[in-house]
Amino acid sequence: MRLFDTHAHLDLPAASTAAERRLAVKRAKSAGIHDILIPGVSPATWSELPNIAADLRAHEPSVRIHTAVGIHPYWLGDLYNRAIPAIRDLFVEHFAMTPSGFVAIGECGLDFGRRGVAIPRARQLEVLELHIELARETGLPLLLHCVGAHALLLERMTAAPTPPSVLHSFSGSAELVQQYCRAGHYISFAGAITNPNARKPLEAARAVPPARLLLETDCPDQLPFSRRGARAIRNEPAYLVDVAEAVARARGEDVETVAARTTANARALFG
Repeated sequence: MRLFDTHAHLDLPAASTAAERRLAVKRAKSAGIHDILIPGVSPATWSELPNIAADLRAHEPSVRIHTAVGIHPYWLGDLYNRAIPAIRDLFVEHFAMTPSGFVAIGECGLDFGRRGVAIPRARQLEVLELHIELARETGLPLLLHCVGAHALLLERMTAAPTPPSVLHSFSGSAELVQQYCRAGHYISFAGAITNPNARKPLEAARAVPPARLLLETDCPDQLPFSRRGARAIRNEPAYLVDVAEAVARARGEDVETVAARTTANARALFG
């Protein structure tokens, strides 16, 4: 079985030290994870991404490490007084320094929930618009975070042709799945789907067309349901197997089929 973790925050200090990252990737290899995508969340973290990726590749060459750069809504406070052209310049500078070092733009998006209330919605939207513009200019997919704002996100993503992108850690309805997929986007599931009582994610997983399905851990967050408590402290790419098994159960498919399909989808999307 070969799996692709399309969203793993191995670069964040909360995830691990350098040594712990290496061990996590070693465990991922043993679990059948052959690709890991690390998404940047703030310009303050972007410069370390290439170094972290290179270190992990050197210690575990058989696991492909990919990176993305974006600005998560939770980190917008760090850029509160920056004008949009100045934020665009940060992306342009990073693109120039690492012209082939990333496969997507993100993590970015909208959060109108409790955790995103500190950042004005208008500010979130203007920064999201910048990410969408960059995706359209470069042809790269977006890694999209969305809480409580799907109607607005759908509107912006369909206002003009946008590269196929990823609704990361999807928590919306089956109806939303259909709308995003009709627009050409992908749906990715994380640890929430491992909760057997999580009705909405299970229904959403059943609604995704096979060619639009992806998997992720979103580590170090979203520890799979069965590993909570004393069994594990934080999530890591090796636990993607739990997500694959939960998605397979929801869809009435065997896990090998889900693994092969989602890996092929991710590799096609990220080139």
